[in-house]
Amino acid sequence: MIMRWVTTLLAIFSFASFAAGDQASLSLSDYKSRLKQYSSQIQKVVEHPEYAVDINREVPSAFQVPTQSGTITVPMEFLHKGLAAFLMAAPASKPAILSQLAERLTAMRAEADSFEQARDGDPVTHERLNHILSAREFGRVRGPTELELLQQRIAAWIKQKLEKLFPAVPDLDQVGQILVWIVIAIASSILAVWLHRRSRERLLDRPTAVAPFVPSTKSWRSWLADASEKATLGEWREAIRLGFWAAVSRLESEGVWRPDKARTPREYLNAIPAVSENKPSFAAVTKTFESAWYGGRPVSASDFERFMAELERLGCRR
Repeated sequence: MIMRWVTTLLAIFSFASFAAGDQASLSLSDYKSRLKQYSSQIQKVVEHPEYAVDINREVPSAFQVPTQSGTITVPMEFLHKGLAAFLMAAPASKPAILSQLAERLTAMRAEADSFEQARDGDPVTHERLNHILSAREFGRVRGPTELELLQQRIAAWIKQKLEKLFPAVPDLDQVGQILVWIVIAIASSILAVWLHRRSRERLLDRPTAVAPFVPSTKSWRSWLADASEKATLGEWREAIRLGFWAAVSRLESEGVWRPDKARTPREYLNAIPAVSENKPSFAAVTKTFESAWYGGRPVSASDFERFMAELERLGCRR
């Protein structure tokens, strides 16, 4: 179920994450025609806001306009940002944003007309127009990020569905934006919980090394004495390791299981019958040992004391 959520989110992301196209090369006349086309499309967005996403997809990152004096680069970043701002803005602010975009496109067409008239006879005007088109506002081109485009696409889709379900509800744009963030938050939370659980499962279920010896060949008292010695030195992880083998040696010497060099710590626990009174304490000892020795969890003096309390319940008393 969790992976289905993640897969669905990635599929939506792939469908919506179209970036602005590469730079397009146009003649001056084609460039003017394209600006006129965008002005017309901007007017349609007033009644059909979802068109903003389609326009954003069609607009390249910049235009390359060849001229007699060289190629002029005209970035279209302002249009990408303006359309993104339009989709995210409150309804009262949308008309002003579209008006500014329309005015900007009109001004660009006027500049293109002036440039065309001046290219053959007025170098001063030509230079002034070149200067305008190379201004700082055109210097850095960046379309909307993939996340912004994802939000725009989802918001437009949700708004369209809400308008069909609730035609009389006002301010659907704002509702759509809220739902977008709710969906993203839920999906992110589910993914985070899943990753956390998977990491814990891998930590506890990771393969453990077998003991290349029979623990009961060494008295559990010797194991316990070694553990106590390490504890006095503050080497808590090593003390817990030795204490674990003390527990294994005692239970093995009592015949709880047959000695086996290939048995892992987890298999020692599984070898104890479920009805055995030693099962809970040895389970706690094994868990502490695996977390400290194989999982690398920091161990303190208090952790070792609790560990020793479980050993005493198993009969390993100092």
